[in-house]
Amino acid sequence: MSRFAVFFPLLLALGCGSGKPAEAPSAPETEPEKAEAPAKSEAASSDDADKPDAKPSDSKPSDSKPSDSKPSDSKPSNDGPKPTRSAQDILTAPDTMFIFSFNDSDVKQAADTKCSAASGNDAKKMNTCMAKARKGIEVDGYRFKQKDGKWWWLTIRTNGKVLTTLHKFEIEFAPEKEGSVTIKPKGKDLGSAPGRTPGQMTFAVPNEYQIVVNDAKLGKLVYEAKIGIASE
Repeated sequence: MSRFAVFFPLLLALGCGSGKPAEAPSAPETEPEKAEAPAKSEAASSDDADKPDAKPSDSKPSDSKPSDSKPSDSKPSNDGPKPTRSAQDILTAPDTMFIFSFNDSDVKQAADTKCSAASGNDAKKMNTCMAKARKGIEVDGYRFKQKDGKWWWLTIRTNGKVLTTLHKFEIEFAPEKEGSVTIKPKGKDLGSAPGRTPGQMTFAVPNEYQIVVNDAKLGKLVYEAKIGIASE
């Protein structure tokens, strides 16, 4: 065998050994997989960072609710503006009638106590009881009017839109005091339900739109001014 014949197979063996590194490109194929892993983790971390902003409804403006604040109940007879007119001018204002205000009067407080004890937790019984207490007040309104040079005091009862003059007395005014008016009825009762002529009566005038009668049995009775209501 020649030396060439021995050398040629050796070259073939070396050539085959040098061909193995050609399979090395399979190694780079793993590089994209390694690169994708941090990309996913970055996306996950960015998602985590975005989570607090994804729920803006979690922050509730419960600390400030101006609509929930309700004004406390107060009686206008105490808190109303001070009169700019004299008490007699307010009492005798043209086309004005003073209508009884059940809610502002002492009789409502007395009825609340009585009806609450009688009705317990029954709302229907409570409403019926309060309505009965309101109807127990005979006088629905007062009017003071001048006719033929004389002043008249009219006691009004209402039934829907129907107004009835129960009592009608001619009156004189006592010397005026600040914040009140005293009237002196005289003559016969010319109303539809005539009675005896009462003695003098004083009306407190705490503001421009109310008058107050202090009744010996019923306590404070408040009447509010209404304009344009005819009684006769």
